[in-house]
Amino acid sequence: ASVLHLIVATNSNDILHRFFTSGNYDKHPVQATCSPSMDIGISSNFERYLFYLFNEDAKRLAEAMENFKKTGKLSVTKPELERARADFGSGCANEKAIQDTVRSWDKEYNYCLDPHTACGVYAVNELRGSLKWEKEAPNMVVLGTAHPAKFGDCVKEAIGRFPEMPPALGACQNAPTRFEVLENSSQSVREHMENTVARREKQANEGVCVCFGIRKMFG
Repeated sequence: ASVLHLIVATNSNDILHRFFTSGNYDKHPVQATCSPSMDIGISSNFERYLFYLFNEDAKRLAEAMENFKKTGKLSVTKPELERARADFGSGCANEKAIQDTVRSWDKEYNYCLDPHTACGVYAVNELRGSLKWEKEAPNMVVLGTAHPAKFGDCVKEAIGRFPEMPPALGACQNAPTRFEVLENSSQSVREHMENTVARREKQANEGVCVCFGIRKMFG
């Protein structure tokens, strides 16, 4: 089956939604939200899309991105915006919309959404009427992006309880934290990793099972 529409979903950090609605790709201060993996001021991969939107004109793209680095602003022509909107629809879910979506899906479908996936679900419902896809493509797929247990506080605020943890994640909750404090240098980290791998290989050959975690500390 063919894909009729692609939807870009954002939280309150809505630089992509603003682009696909206005043609302006302007950098705003980042807001902390309950969907932190989407808390971005700019989209790191968006330059690739602009390359094709600019008809693979590398010179124009380079000039536009250089100006964006200086001013925090980038805009496209009206025909380019129309082409972009033919490629993608977009929706934006603020904090209240995310909470309401998580709550309604728990109540209506007994399904616990994480806050990032809730942004996608909200965007789909926001565009359902304007895109009129029920007749042309009645099935819409929303890609779930994380387990709700990773964002337990946000989910609890929406549905009144913490989401159930997967067994493996639950087993880690009260496990001791193990780490090594290293010098602030890449060489120190490299040597420690090499020594650790060598030690683990030796222990594995001797029939000893070892679990290891490392955290690089910068002073």
